[in-house]
Amino acid sequence: MNLLILFEQDRLENGKFYISDNRFIHIKDILKKNTGDQLFVGMLNGYDGTAVIEQLDNEKIILSEPIWNEKKHEHNIIDLIFALPRPQTLKKILFITGMMGVKRLFLIRANRVEKSYFHSPLLKPENYKRFLIDGMSQGKNTYMPEISIHDKFKPFIESLNEKYLPRNNPVQKLLPDKESERIISDLYDKNISNTLIAIGPEGGWVPFEIDLMKSIGFEIFKLSNKTLRVEHAVTAVLSQIELVENQN
Repeated sequence: MNLLILFEQDRLENGKFYISDNRFIHIKDILKKNTGDQLFVGMLNGYDGTAVIEQLDNEKIILSEPIWNEKKHEHNIIDLIFALPRPQTLKKILFITGMMGVKRLFLIRANRVEKSYFHSPLLKPENYKRFLIDGMSQGKNTYMPEISIHDKFKPFIESLNEKYLPRNNPVQKLLPDKESERIISDLYDKNISNTLIAIGPEGGWVPFEIDLMKSIGFEIFKLSNKTLRVEHAVTAVLSQIELVENQN
């Protein structure tokens, strides 16, 4: 845990924070923190900052009123379209998207997605949010990705531009495909603040799906010469974008 995510329900009337759940156990037993130690904290969907442990016992931690860094981290907005994977893989993806600061995650049906995956209890917010929060804590990111689930591929893709993407700002739409000769630095535009990336299932997109996405503006690029697992593909593409953004 590199950042303790705080929730409004943790706040006391005097501005201090009361922690008694699994976050308390982690701080006490894993991080071995004591009274007087400083923690990096972040308000869910808000600022980050620091707070001091004022009280620690076997049941709870009381944190001082945090000193907030009243400046939000500016970075390009990245959304992901993801062919819904098996639940164990989805847990890893949720962690990665929380860690890497993804804005929105669209989980969709694809030809090579098992229908049973859409009935997983993991798709309920009360079950998937803890994986996002764990990732946010790791990456020092306070903003929780927005999750939406779409069980019909064609209607979702056909309505994507009008229904889900900003109309007044350009969006670069990227589609990893091993058949492409271009790499991400050949087409990624740092001057466009919104990026949408589509990651396929383990077996890949079928030709119809690729053609439909290309018809609404997706550009293909080679992510790797290797065949990656989907959770590794997410890390790879987000890391490559970060690298390109930081280049002069």
